[in-house]
Amino acid sequence: MNEQTKHPTDDLKDQLAFLRRRLLQRGRSSRKDIDDLIQEGFVRLCRYQHEQQVRVRDPVAFLVNVVEKVQIDHLRRAVLTRRIFSDQPFEQVDCADTASLPEQEAEAHELIERIERSLAAANPRTREAFLLHRIDGLSYAEIAEQFGISTRAVTNHIAKALLLVDNELLRE
Repeated sequence: MNEQTKHPTDDLKDQLAFLRRRLLQRGRSSRKDIDDLIQEGFVRLCRYQHEQQVRVRDPVAFLVNVVEKVQIDHLRRAVLTRRIFSDQPFEQVDCADTASLPEQEAEAHELIERIERSLAAANPRTREAFLLHRIDGLSYAEIAEQFGISTRAVTNHIAKALLLVDNELLRE
């Protein structure tokens, strides 16, 4: 196919194929997640061009850079989510990131504040059950005994708290 018969979308398809290959070669992206990451990258590219009112000279390079940052954000969020939803008491979960940058620490503090605000809006018993389990390490049975309710009720309280935290994480 020569340049005169080439369809305009062929160039975009070629660029997308190149972008996928480049991201896979860098080894940070899996085939399973790559299309979602590229889509998020395109959204950010469009937003950037709209806000800056300037065209990006090399959209593929921009997308590779943005997609890698998006993937790092997803990985960080997944680690934080695993830590929050872990069955281990808070003090046993390794939350320290020795290589964190000041902006990462600020983001982590902001996220903790958001989670605390979402829990503050919860029913006091729901909040207390969640904190007793996650911070103090009490079992559902111990919390049930302390509150004088069934373990099923404790399960429901903690599930409500986890739902609040999960919704707060998804709001980003």
